[in-house]
Amino acid sequence: MGFEEIVERILSSRKELTRDKLLEMIEEKKESAEGYFTDEVAARIVALDLGVEVPWWEPFRPEVLIRDLVSGLTDVTVVGRVITTYPVQTFTRPDGTEGRVTRLLIADKTGTLEVVLWDDQASLAESGKVKEGEIIKVSHGYVRQGLDGKLELHVGTRGVVQISPSGVVESEYPSVTQFIQKIEEITGEHRKASVVGVVQSVQSVSEFKRSDGTSGKVRRLLLRDETGQITVVFWNANVDQLGEVKKGDCLQLLNARVKEKLDGQIELHAENRAQIKTLAEAPFSIQLPPYEEVTVKIAEVKEGGPFTVRGTIARTPTIREVVTARNEKVTVASFELGDDTGKIRVSAWRRLADLVKDMTAGTQVEIKNAYARKGFGDQLELTTRTFTSVEVLSKPEKSPE
Repeated sequence: MGFEEIVERILSSRKELTRDKLLEMIEEKKESAEGYFTDEVAARIVALDLGVEVPWWEPFRPEVLIRDLVSGLTDVTVVGRVITTYPVQTFTRPDGTEGRVTRLLIADKTGTLEVVLWDDQASLAESGKVKEGEIIKVSHGYVRQGLDGKLELHVGTRGVVQISPSGVVESEYPSVTQFIQKIEEITGEHRKASVVGVVQSVQSVSEFKRSDGTSGKVRRLLLRDETGQITVVFWNANVDQLGEVKKGDCLQLLNARVKEKLDGQIELHAENRAQIKTLAEAPFSIQLPPYEEVTVKIAEVKEGGPFTVRGTIARTPTIREVVTARNEKVTVASFELGDDTGKIRVSAWRRLADLVKDMTAGTQVEIKNAYARKGFGDQLELTTRTFTSVEVLSKPEKSPE
């Protein structure tokens, strides 16, 4: 059925439409797809929107590039590589029946798209048949705008998901590695980030109370790749998903939220749509440094970090209270640390201030994951952060009475 035949069928079914109005609707549909649709394709889609049945003389399931999708399209077919899979969630409908839904993030050469699988379709992800790295073909989906303003492809009972469809040239689709970022490349301008790294340090799980009285959980770890380190904060269900992670584990984190703190530090927050996996080894030929703790001499410390140093406290720490940019009053303990190559001032904040405040001159300590910056008189000093730890190696012997 050609263009004119489709137009005549629509006009005969929808008497209230004039030909000029119908042609205007078809042209708007073409413009919304930025010229991707032919006249016939646009006319068929308008017919679907108007509820007019147009017979298919041959299968009509054109594959649409992700960049060409627009909200409102129906009977859409998209092919892409699975970048991320999300856990299946259950919900209760108004009629009391239970439903299931899950999401996939797929990509083609033009962009990325979230695919929402409902009910029976969600079982594909739940059973593990749809995996990261697979190419899938999604047919009979419909496009709508999500709560975040981005387009989503929804797949319901009419939808079909094919895994590794025939005729697909795999090299035409981006690999998962193209979505993995180097830690040093992540800035506050990014909204989301995906990284693979080696766990350097892990904090224990903390629980907190929300304003509505419910409880939540949070856990932090330090992740390192060959370009740097970054703090990752896991929240609630993702704390459980993280499991018993330990130093030296290889961790893949996809779709984490990027947060820039007031002091300029960048953190990744693993929230609802983040995907976490502990890996036996670095995937996709990503080169990761082995887990190691390197101790440097004080003379080797330079701006940046983190650094691990060992030395002797030269004098009892001085204690002071300061007010942060968030109007938070915190305790800081300052002392001088020395080894056989030199001395450096150390500022220990918050919990570490309480830990070191009673240490006396002559105490030997190891400070892990401290950062160096220029302080008073343009002199380098070490300052503690969330993942800094201080361990006492030896205490001075007491003088005999």
